Parts: sequence; structure tokens; C-alpha cells
Amino acid sequence: MNRVLAIIAVVAVIIPASRGGAQTTKPWELQGSRAGEEIAGPNGVKMVWVPAGEFTMGSARGRADEKPVHRVRISKGFWLSKTAVTIAQWRRYCHDSGTRFRVEVISPTDDYPMWGVNWDDVQGYCRFYGLALPTEAQWEYAARGPQGRTYPWGNQWDKKRCCNQDNTGPQGFNCPVGGYPNGASWCGAQDMAGNLSTWCADWYAETYYAHSPGVDPLGPKTGTRRVQRGGYFWSDADECRSARRSSDDPTNEDGSGSARPCFTPRGRRN
Repeated sequence: MNRVLAIIAVVAVIIPASRGGAQTTKPWELQGSRAGEEIAGPNGVKMVWVPAGEFTMGSARGRADEKPVHRVRISKGFWLSKTAVTIAQWRRYCHDSGTRFRVEVISPTDDYPMWGVNWDDVQGYCRFYGLALPTEAQWEYAARGPQGRTYPWGNQWDKKRCCNQDNTGPQGFNCPVGGYPNGASWCGAQDMAGNLSTWCADWYAETYYAHSPGVDPLGPKTGTRRVQRGGYFWSDADECRSARRSSDDPTNEDGSGSARPCFTPRGRRN
């Protein structure tokens, strides 16, 4: 009997020790080392590193809500989902969290982006995995980079680099995620033009840029609509620009918003 108790005591000491320290640190909780560095994030979502930096936000040639053009500094690097969350990943989230999968899926396979989810749905997904939605400024910075590109890949429109009205998916609609690697942004994020728009954290206001802070803007404190960024598969060249803004009712269950979570780490790698 004493021998059994001794074995139990040893196991009790060993098990907690194996769970502590650096072994419990998740890859996305540590800072990346270079733009485009890729890791495996929660729920199998690939994430890319977006280092801190400055960029020009907005467009003088765009719509009224894209003005005035202004400099923005993103003070902390962050991990951003390489693509939108897929249908398969959303199904797994629903299974693991006990959330009802309530969307009627019409996509032919589960590697398409999950859509028809409202802002509150996406917030639930992010909370479950300890993630967050990117701010509008983080999203545009990841899409344009320090060079302030018009499109994620550069300043010239190329319909073959994203899913758009002149280059739709196999059934005339959207496409599987990551289908256009040559359309990736400077940090390796894909599908930031065309395919499906993704939700951001901010409330939307048409005139927000007129008084937006120059460092880590968070959007208006209140509003009635939430920001969406990125084009759609029915978008033209203008609507696929990285500076283009859009918005929707955060409770809209029939919308076309998708999810591209992010995470801002505090820890540093040794």
C-alpha cells in the first residue's frame, strides 16, 4: 500500500511540472521575427506575422469616407489569419464550443470561406480561441504595407490575382481560400482583395478619418454599423482596392461578412 502511495506522489509531482513553463506557450503568443513569418494558429488557422510600422491610410482618389489621407502608426506587431476562416474550421468551432451551425452552406466544399455570419457570431469565435478581430487600421496596414499599395500585390489592377466579377469561382461565385497566392500582400495575407469581405473590430463612421488618431486608431466609440474590409467576388477593380471601406449591421444574419482573426502578443522569443 505504501509503495502505491509513493508512486502516486511521484506522478503528482511530475505532471504539473510538465505543464508549466515554456511548454504551455502557444506560438501566436510570442512575437514574430519577420514580415510574413507563418505559424499554425488556433483551430488550424494559419497565421502570418505583421510587424509594427507606419503606412498611409485612405485614398485621395477614393470615396468621401476614405479621406483625408493620413499617416498611421501600428505600434505593435500582430499575427493575422492568412486567409478567412473556412467552413470546415467554423464547423469545428461550433462542435467544440457547442454553438449551433445555423448557416445553410451552398459552397461545394468546406475549404471555402465561412460566410453569412454576423459580427456577433465572429466575436464569439474569436473569444472562444482567445483571438480578436483586427482593427480597420490593422487590416489596411496588413493589406497595403509601408509602401501604401493600391492593391495587396501592388499598384496595378490584375483581375487574375483575386476572385472578382471578371474572375469568379468555379460556379460563378466565390472561391476556396488561398486560391490566388500571387495576390498575397506584403505580409503574406491572402484574399484581401475580392472573394469575401471580412469583419473588423471598429464601428463605422463616414467622417472618422477627419479626427482619427495617428497611432493605433480603434474607430468611433459608438455606431450602428461595423466595418467590413476587402472586396467580394462580385466586386470590380475599384471595390477591390485596399483603401476601400464598407460596413454592415453587426446583427445582420444574411450578410456576406467572413472572419479573419488576429492576435497581438506580449511575449518575446528568446
